Amino acid sequence: MEGKKAEYVQYMKNQIKELIDKYDTEILWFDGDWADYWTLEDGNDLYQYIRELKPDIIINNRVSKRKEFKKDFGTPEQFHPDSALDHYWEACYTMNDSWGFKIKDRDWKSPEEVYEKLEDINGKGGNFLLNVGPDGNGEIPEESAEILIAVGQMLK
Repeated sequence: MEGKKAEYVQYMKNQIKELIDKYDTEILWFDGDWADYWTLEDGNDLYQYIRELKPDIIINNRVSKRKEFKKDFGTPEQFHPDSALDHYWEACYTMNDSWGFKIKDRDWKSPEEVYEKLEDINGKGGNFLLNVGPDGNGEIPEESAEILIAVGQMLK
């Protein structure tokens, strides 16, 4: 990235503009605010650029530095608050211990645990984002499907 940041940011802006112009995107979900080269000012600039393209689009806080940037909604990861917050948020969890597919990760959450998280998060005004990582062929792991079907039954 060294020496190519401006080129990268322009490329990213072009890609975002295409998503908005061609597909009328309603929400943009960023990740990577942990990168050292990405500053709070960079995030604020990108946020304003996107707002100029589409003023009513929803953008998560990881467009900038999530600890300082509190616009449109927060995204706590693998945890959620003990009580309601004064801003919009969604708690991001995995079905096991991994983001995406990892064949050796067999530490699946139980349907009861997923259901309890959903109930608790929604009860505190948050959204529950649950990562379901398909394998290299795009197939949802059987364990994930079984958990989701069981949670669906609990919701009925």
